[in-house]
Amino acid sequence: MKKLKNILSILFLSIIATAAFGQSEAKKTAVLAADPSGLALKDAVKDFLQKQGFEVTDLTGQEHQNYFDVGFNLGKAMSENKYDFGFVFCGTGMGVNLVANKFSGVFCALCESVETARLSRVVNNANVLAMGGKIVNPEKAKEMALAFVSTNFAKDNDFLNKSYNRVVELSKEIAEINAKSSKK
Repeated sequence: MKKLKNILSILFLSIIATAAFGQSEAKKTAVLAADPSGLALKDAVKDFLQKQGFEVTDLTGQEHQNYFDVGFNLGKAMSENKYDFGFVFCGTGMGVNLVANKFSGVFCALCESVETARLSRVVNNANVLAMGGKIVNPEKAKEMALAFVSTNFAKDNDFLNKSYNRVVELSKEIAEINAKSSKK
């Protein structure tokens, strides 16, 4: 029964994703990275995205990587504007989230539910989703990934648009303050 439920869940996700992405859109790109505690989630999301037609780059190496190196590598890749979406995984998602968010242009959202993944796009225009292998199971991770990539930022909402633009301005200001304080 559980196996049938998993098969139906995957089939349902595939139908929704096909409807959301359609055949006429340009190929979407995603970059993923995980430490050992996030490998199962990364593999599930990677497989799911590839089945939906995404061009996926996996930064996870063969050797053990600590969460801080994973967050750094993913954040750096996303800051170079080569990918539409990023997905980063560790035990809780917190460590990789903290490091990835240090990069300009990276809006990494640590999420533990489908609704927070969706809202991170609608409200915050997040471009990276962080998840924890000790918190989220692979099936939920696929549902969260689908919600994340199939939801757009509510740029027609004046308040949210102004808020996002202000966060971008503050990011630049923070970078300048950090640069000055590191010279001391």
